[in-house]
Amino acid sequence: MRFSSICFFALVLCAGSSAWSADPDRVPGRLIAGIRESGVAARTLAAYRLAVRRELPGLSAVTIEVPDAAAGAALESLRRSGAFEYVEPDYYAHTAADPNDPSYLSQWHLRRIGGPLAWTLTTGSSSVIVAVVDSGVFAQHPDLASKLVPGWSFVKNNADTSDVLGHGTAVAGTVAAATNNGIGVAGVNWASRIMPLVAVDDTDYASYSDIAAAIQYAADHGVRVINVSIGGHNPSVTLQRAIDYAWSKGALVFASAMNQGVSDPYYPAACQHAIAVSATDGNDRLASFSNFGAWITLAAPGTGILSTADGGGYSFWNGTSFASSIAAGVAALVLSVNPALKNEQVLAILENTADRSGSGPDAYFGWGRVNAYRAVLAAEPVRNRAPRAAAPVTGGKRIH
Repeated sequence: MRFSSICFFALVLCAGSSAWSADPDRVPGRLIAGIRESGVAARTLAAYRLAVRRELPGLSAVTIEVPDAAAGAALESLRRSGAFEYVEPDYYAHTAADPNDPSYLSQWHLRRIGGPLAWTLTTGSSSVIVAVVDSGVFAQHPDLASKLVPGWSFVKNNADTSDVLGHGTAVAGTVAAATNNGIGVAGVNWASRIMPLVAVDDTDYASYSDIAAAIQYAADHGVRVINVSIGGHNPSVTLQRAIDYAWSKGALVFASAMNQGVSDPYYPAACQHAIAVSATDGNDRLASFSNFGAWITLAAPGTGILSTADGGGYSFWNGTSFASSIAAGVAALVLSVNPALKNEQVLAILENTADRSGSGPDAYFGWGRVNAYRAVLAAEPVRNRAPRAAAPVTGGKRIH
């Protein structure tokens, strides 16, 4: 028996199958075997030096651990042994990933960016925090209450981050509303948490200094994704330095292109190292209100976006504010699946996997409209599982 087991492992280590190794739906190093007679099966597994991971007595089956390089040959050898009714690979199943939030079907933007497919790979991570530099967040909202971490108000200079305008609550919900919880809406990222940083006052004004201070605060607290759905038409060294500071700390700053329908640059979106996001409509065309220009980095849906509202309800919103926050949510998904990525790598993934109108960036969509599924697929360091019908990572559909 000892000689047989040594010969067996010599066999299987030399008989690896490339077809076996290439199957992304297969659980690595695991087989399932149906027991014909328990004593014979036990002796056969002992002879082959294979470990039983779990017994399924009600099914007359066991799961078997085997070195993955030898799994294909092990399967064939166990089948030929006659000791088992069947031997088969252990496979992954994939959820449909559509959440049970009742208003999800009204959130067209999530399906347009490939959200349901992305969620078969990851629904996010609570360790990835997204800073929302805005008007605050309504902390008692049922779709946000569990998602917040302490922030700061740079308007009041205190820890009161309650929403003074309503805008910040909607932006936060777009990024990461509590999802699959049976109420309200879904977020792009189901698990990431939100750090509310108040820079907008109740008259819809935000000073550049408050915006810059909020960006620095987020970067100093280790936040990797910062959303700034605010903009002004004046360039600023202070804003540029804040963006550069965040970039040097490994953060990505997403900023709305703003809603004047012009090509004039707005800041901080037009700052170097900022990710300027324009808005698309339901037909993947540039939204009529969206700013555009050579300074645009990416595009995302920005019309009829259903999200959380101040006071606890839900409402529809239009604007590049929501395009920016959708793109930020996708970046958070990318970092959830591969937190080791540097900020320049995350940006490159978003650019290279976007659905685009041509071979390079243009003034309307930048590198293209974000595609969450393709971005997450490209970001995974090692893929042990995949949806059954995987979309290509390169290229993309044409948008207009």
